Amino acid sequence: MNAMVKGFENIVKIQTFGNVDKGLMQKLLGILVECYERLGPPMTFSVNLNIYETSSGQGFFASHDALEGKPTINIYLDRFSSLPQHVAEAGVRRQAAHSILHGSPEYYKIKFPSGLRQAMRSYSLPENLATEILYGAAMAAKEYAVTRFLVEGGYVEDQLAYAEYMLEPTTEELQAWEMAKQNPTARIIYLTMTLRDISCAVPLLKKPGIAEEIKLHLEKRLSHLPDQYKVTVQRIVEEAIQRFSDDTFKNIDNLVEAIVENIIHKELEPSRFGTETMERIE
Repeated sequence: MNAMVKGFENIVKIQTFGNVDKGLMQKLLGILVECYERLGPPMTFSVNLNIYETSSGQGFFASHDALEGKPTINIYLDRFSSLPQHVAEAGVRRQAAHSILHGSPEYYKIKFPSGLRQAMRSYSLPENLATEILYGAAMAAKEYAVTRFLVEGGYVEDQLAYAEYMLEPTTEELQAWEMAKQNPTARIIYLTMTLRDISCAVPLLKKPGIAEEIKLHLEKRLSHLPDQYKVTVQRIVEEAIQRFSDDTFKNIDNLVEAIVENIIHKELEPSRFGTETMERIE
């Protein structure tokens, strides 16, 4: 099914897959349209919106990319409907913000920063591992930018709800750490993805009245990690993520550099830094 949003015929093109409830489709469109009216149009003044009845495999309820040269938002209704309403709606607004801020291919085809290339050479890191690290850092920078943009646009309460949801530890995350903690490269990926997941909350640390609440949620999110890894993540948040500028590409480079210095070097060459790995601790 194809449809166009009245009044936004040249902005949103909708395609549905499966048995998609029209009322729910209109609700999703209403959220997106309200965002564009308040914050501005998507980067290319056009966006594809794909709404799926069901999802395949694991993943989030919504995603955005611009690999084909145009912002594309995918929403999976089975996952969307399983979330608290305010969290799900906040997530849809985040996809609109991505299409405004990151709606061109350059945000999804990012070259390896020099520090990561050097680490690949020094430690013989395979390209797929380095790509995963770069992906996590890029997502962290973009998620930070989206929260800051939405909060500046007045969407504070729902983004607070979204951040609190993302900071709530899950059984899957705890199990993933148990599997990762014995292997240095697995720990590198786990810690990088932790930075990705918590980055959406970092701009809220600058909001009076909710900063302390966010700090408590961050502490809870990291509570299963050994102290040395808590300190590492907190250091990167304070020294890299909280210092992000308006330049997303510079932010990605800076975060990758922080990951290389604080995680990769210390995990793969601990004797050089006087640190202990989990294998030594256990």
